[in-house]
Amino acid sequence: MTANVNTNALFFTSLVTPDALARVNGPLAPVIADAAKAIAADPKARVWFLGGGASLSAMHGGAYLLERFTGVPASVSTGWQFLSREPLSVDEHATVVLASYSGETPEILQAKAFAESRGARTIAVTNTTSTPLAQGASHVFDFQSKAVFTAPLAICYALAAGIMQARGESAAVGADIMRELAGLPDLMATHNTRSRVIAQKLAADAADIDTYYVIGSGPNYGLAYKLALSVVIENLWKDAAPVDAGEFYHGPIEIIAGSGDEKQPRAFMHLVGTDASRHVSEQAVRFCANKGARSLIFDAADYPEFSPLFAPFALFVPTEWWVMEMAANKHHDVDERRWMGKIGARWGEYA
Repeated sequence: MTANVNTNALFFTSLVTPDALARVNGPLAPVIADAAKAIAADPKARVWFLGGGASLSAMHGGAYLLERFTGVPASVSTGWQFLSREPLSVDEHATVVLASYSGETPEILQAKAFAESRGARTIAVTNTTSTPLAQGASHVFDFQSKAVFTAPLAICYALAAGIMQARGESAAVGADIMRELAGLPDLMATHNTRSRVIAQKLAADAADIDTYYVIGSGPNYGLAYKLALSVVIENLWKDAAPVDAGEFYHGPIEIIAGSGDEKQPRAFMHLVGTDASRHVSEQAVRFCANKGARSLIFDAADYPEFSPLFAPFALFVPTEWWVMEMAANKHHDVDERRWMGKIGARWGEYA
């Protein structure tokens, strides 16, 4: 029997993602292009991507693309990491991209103030132009949607692609990214139905699991980070940890007991890409299978209409449906929180 999934939940965003992406491709496109040109015009440009939770997860996509396809130095970190380091590279040549849906995350606001005190350009990726984060920023990308991962991720892709094209560096890749972004709203809209079928089976298979190791690499690492920290823990109240597939051997492999490990209430959630990281992901999948460890496999190769760089978009929908099916089977409200948003005057404050 199909579980009664609450598709109106604040957490559930797959159904609103197409409209959010359309906004990125429409009203926000010229604003993003202007910011990209400003960054590309500076031969000493450097870009920092900051956020927390799902917002930080999306920022990984921007750093990945700039590191792989441009000579623009890029870094990604939490707001607190950034503030504790006070990087010397934050100066008039730096652009600091700050993501926060509420625009109230304390460390992100402090990071913005620090960056501006050093003469850096700031870009606010936030829900509306009225949030505190948006005030005084050099550029504001107000995505106006609860799609707190997919909309900022698409913004990062558009920004990186714009920098590539403006610099004339990997310009063909940038053009390909922009073309795929243009078709993404329609593609994501048709992606929901079949994704739910896969999610239902995997949720049934994982009914007894209490602990998840979410394994991803390459462009999928940001999604793995999000799933572990901001989904399995936050929304399902189960234990989880993100693991880069390339680090699976260096520690995580030891949690697998060997023959009969399938009886343990833990599972490895594999996000398998179609880029160069596929090799290390497949190694982890094979080892888990050979040793009898429980695995949930989400493979971007099942969605060939998405290019390798867009694997996070392809895998986001089935993994989110999986969470909703898991929650429905347990009669758990994914929007319920024990502490978040209840113990401080504003989002992100706690004692």
